[in-house]
Amino acid sequence: MPSSTEAGNHRAETATPRSTGEDRGGKAAKTEKSAAKIPLVAEIKRNSLDDGPGIRSVVFFKGCPLRCVWCHNPECIHPGQEILFRAQTCIGCSACEKICPERAIGPGGPASLDHRLCTLCGLCTGECPSGALTLVGTAYTAEELVRFLAQDKAFYENSGGGVTLSGGEPTLVLDFSAEVAARLRALGIRVLLETCGDFDWERFEAKLLPHLDQVYVDLKLVDEEAHRRHTGRSNRRIRKNIRNLVRVSRPPTLVRLPLIPGITATRENLEETARWLWKEGIRRIALLPYNPLWIAKARGLGQPLRYDRDTWMSKEERQEVREIFAGFDLEREI
Repeated sequence: MPSSTEAGNHRAETATPRSTGEDRGGKAAKTEKSAAKIPLVAEIKRNSLDDGPGIRSVVFFKGCPLRCVWCHNPECIHPGQEILFRAQTCIGCSACEKICPERAIGPGGPASLDHRLCTLCGLCTGECPSGALTLVGTAYTAEELVRFLAQDKAFYENSGGGVTLSGGEPTLVLDFSAEVAARLRALGIRVLLETCGDFDWERFEAKLLPHLDQVYVDLKLVDEEAHRRHTGRSNRRIRKNIRNLVRVSRPPTLVRLPLIPGITATRENLEETARWLWKEGIRRIALLPYNPLWIAKARGLGQPLRYDRDTWMSKEERQEVREIFAGFDLEREI
C-alpha cells in the first residue's frame, strides 16, 4: 500500500458521495456483490498538498495486495466495506446500540462492536449523531468519479496540481483506474499514481501507464525475507517494476521510502536500500517519516495491532536517516 505522508494529509477535505447498498441500508450480501463488481473508494481528499505537486484531489481505493504491519491507511487494506469507529468523536449516546438489529454493539458502545456479528447494514452509522461511526467504502462508476474530481479543475490548473490515484492499491483495480485516468487526461487534468509497486508490468504498461503524468512508488525493504515477514509478500516484483519504471523514464518516477522505526528505518535496511538505489541509478528519492495516527484507525476497524509504536520519529532518528542518504537528492527535508 502506498504510504501516506505525515500530518499533512489530515488537513485535507474529505468527500464521500454515496455508499454501496441502498444508502447504507443494503444487506451484507448485496454489499459484497457490489464490492466484487465495482471498486470501492475509501475516501476522496480534496485540497491536498501532500500527494504530489500543487493542489490535488486524492482518491484512496480500497484493497491492497500487501499487509504491512504499520499500514498508514488500514481502512484501505480490504476491498469490501467496513465500519470505522472514531472514539474521539463518540458522545456516548447509545443510539447505535439501540438500533443494531444484530446486537453487534453491546453496552460498551461502539468500542465493543463485534465485527463478526456486524452485517454492514449501516443503520448505526445513519443513527450516529456525531459521525463517530462511518461506513467506509463508496462505489462509483468511472464517469461519476471523474465528474466529481473535475469540479476542482480550476484549482489544479492554477496550482500545477491534479488528481492522485492512491489507496490501497489502484493497480489492484487496473482497468477501472486506467479508465478514470484516461477520462481525466482527456479533460486536461494531470494524473499521478501512488503505488506499492506490486503489479503485473505488462498489463500496467499497456493500460494505465500511458495515461499517467507521474508515478510515486514505495520501496519498503530490500531484503526479501524481511519484506515478506513485515508485508506478507515478496518484493521481487516490486524491485523489478521499479527498474522498469526507471527504464521507461516517462512518466517521471519518484521512489519513496517509508521510515518505520525498528523495521524499515534500521541502519541495516537503509544502508542496503541506499546501495540498491545507487546501483540502479536512482538518485532522487522521498523519505516518508513515520506517522503514528494510523493506530487509532486500525483499532476503530477492529484490526489487531502487530506494530504499535505511538510516537513520531525523534530528531536523532531523522538525522541518522539524513546522513545515510546524504548523497541523494531528497524530494523534501525531514
